[in-house]
Amino acid sequence: MAVPGPRSIQIDASSHCQLACPVCPTADGRTRGVLGAGHLQVADFEALLDGNPELAEVELSNYGEMFLNPRLPELLEAAYRRKVVVSGNNGVNLNFAREEALEAVVRYRVRALTCSIDGATQGTYSQYRRNGNIDKVLSHIDRILEYKRRYRTAFPILYWQFVVFGHNEHELEKARAMAAERGMEFVSRLSWDPDYSPIVNRELVRIQTGLGAATRDEFKEKKGTEYTRDICYQLWHAPAVNWDGKLLGCCVNYWGDFGSNVFTDGLANSAASPKMQRARAMLTGMEPAAHEIPCTTCEQFTKLRDSGQWLTEAEIESHARPKYIMSLMPVACDRTRFAQIAAIKADGATPSFGVSGRIFRFGIDSALFCSVPGPGEYRAEARALTHHGWRRLTFPFTVQERPVCQELVMDLETCLPAAREKAGHATNSWLPSWIC
Repeated sequence: MAVPGPRSIQIDASSHCQLACPVCPTADGRTRGVLGAGHLQVADFEALLDGNPELAEVELSNYGEMFLNPRLPELLEAAYRRKVVVSGNNGVNLNFAREEALEAVVRYRVRALTCSIDGATQGTYSQYRRNGNIDKVLSHIDRILEYKRRYRTAFPILYWQFVVFGHNEHELEKARAMAAERGMEFVSRLSWDPDYSPIVNRELVRIQTGLGAATRDEFKEKKGTEYTRDICYQLWHAPAVNWDGKLLGCCVNYWGDFGSNVFTDGLANSAASPKMQRARAMLTGMEPAAHEIPCTTCEQFTKLRDSGQWLTEAEIESHARPKYIMSLMPVACDRTRFAQIAAIKADGATPSFGVSGRIFRFGIDSALFCSVPGPGEYRAEARALTHHGWRRLTFPFTVQERPVCQELVMDLETCLPAAREKAGHATNSWLPSWIC
């Protein structure tokens, strides 16, 4: 009986990057020895998806810039047609993007893009993102937003990622405001190298990031766990793969592969190889380090070993399933101002609007997002402030097994008469559509 492969993977669409960020192994050439230089080929990607129908989500960014792959639209279309969710959450710099690629991330429903923008002005941004132009990045983001309006979709979710350094900490608040103007989620991250541009105002960073820590060491001291502990879960649930098929295990590794190639050996066989099994045993403290396993020289592993805080079966299992994301998109007439919305499992539970409801602002917000446990029957409960006054509405919907990102358009205006007649229950006034 064949061993099933993972439901998620990370594969770099391109190992190239046009920036020259300090301390980045791609910029200084450290990645070239193992990762090489190239782009993910469409034929290889299609064969990977067709040979592994259990794959539900693919992360297309790692050490390179996915938008440098000239055939990115074809890669996205290939995944879309197979109901496989694609993301660029590991990070994109968006300094270069062809117009067809900007349209493709919307047309083919990429789930999310994490845009690396470590500053609010060109002078600050370019201190780390060398060779980068913040105005060009923002113009590309604005084009994506325009395509989202044209296609009437909430995807991709856009994140503004701000790695905090001493030279940019003073622009945290301004960058957050700039992200909000574009409807982007703002994510601040602690630097991986405390010696490069170290934090100056530690209390400011503790508050502005919401982490209560200014460095990763301080985070460990206060929280009792490593800042990036979850990276190691990839070896079980979302193994990293190079553009040429080499199995890397996780997104940190660039100095050695696991001796398998998913294009020639198969994804399931590669993920279950003896070296991968030994690496998992090492990370859980069941086996000692072995020189032929890339994890042996990884800082992530050495910190686990030195602290004795090995990965546990419970935490690994908690990340086993893909994350289901539901986009709720309310539409109504121009006189509707607000809606309070909650997604509820269809088990008869009464929603608590004051606790679980989210406020949607018409004319400002494009959608509300919620994570659901998995496929099944749900309902969206809405209380809308319309020109008729407050109205309570119910929208039943079904979350399918595939894809793991789906969308519900909630037409509040159309359902108002039905809602009044049926004491708040509208049965045929919702329009579900899958989206990945």
